[in-house]
Amino acid sequence: MGVAAAIATLLYYLARDVDWPGVWAAVRAVPRLTIMMAIAVALSGYLAYSVMDILGCRYIGQRLSPVKVAGIAMISYALNLNLGMLIGGFGARLRLYLRMGCRKSVPTRIALFSALSNWIGFGWLAGMLFASGGVPLPPAIAWAQDGARIAGVVMLALSGAYVLTCLRHPGHTWTVRGWHIVLPNAKMALAQSFSAMLSWALMGLVLYVILQARIPYPAVLGVLFFASTAALVVRVPGGLGTTEAITVAALSQYLPTVDILGAVLTYRAVYFLLPLALTLLAVGVIETTYSLRRRTYRSTSR
Repeated sequence: MGVAAAIATLLYYLARDVDWPGVWAAVRAVPRLTIMMAIAVALSGYLAYSVMDILGCRYIGQRLSPVKVAGIAMISYALNLNLGMLIGGFGARLRLYLRMGCRKSVPTRIALFSALSNWIGFGWLAGMLFASGGVPLPPAIAWAQDGARIAGVVMLALSGAYVLTCLRHPGHTWTVRGWHIVLPNAKMALAQSFSAMLSWALMGLVLYVILQARIPYPAVLGVLFFASTAALVVRVPGGLGTTEAITVAALSQYLPTVDILGAVLTYRAVYFLLPLALTLLAVGVIETTYSLRRRTYRSTSR
């Protein structure tokens, strides 16, 4: 409740005090080349995210096309960022893998493996940044710096414990409600860690590029990590409003508020909204193609 109240306060002051014409001018002032570079980095980030699903397929022993798996992963990622985990993280995967003729257990296991990988990588990177004390926090919650350091140490310990357990007990199996959970080997655990770390690092690099390197990259990435954590607490899909409020409050020591907010809005357009638009188009094509194939099959089978 305390975190949600602090974020609500930040949002209130942000909406009340911001010079919105100035923000719009800051958005328009971002060079086209910078936006193109940010789009290229965002694409790299989505591809890095898709590696976790490809690893998941290998982990559960499914021989599926890496290209198709990567496509499904990127579609689900865009929907997850904008609409939430149930729709993107699981719902989209379930529907698209069923379209490929897979059993329901396949997308479920891949989604869980990918989610675990994602948060292991988060634990490594965010843990290092938080533990170092180098993440600028909004002045209203600057008192939480010591808590952030402790959280960082805990994150590092949990991610490290996972990799160490995989190293010492590869193949160890648990059965939970009929589900067999098999611990991967150390090579797979390291692949999970590095692919997720790369995905998160590239997400932060998008905003860093849009800011035109005027703020240190560790500060930008650390604030995004903090905003992502806060979004989980308040349960806002894509951290809408939360990311903007926290980033502006934390980074305003480096640049004027209008420049920070303009960059964050551009970042949201590049990393969230543009992929969402492309994803909705792709899903429409997939669904139309699938429907046409079913109609063709029915007509020829009569």
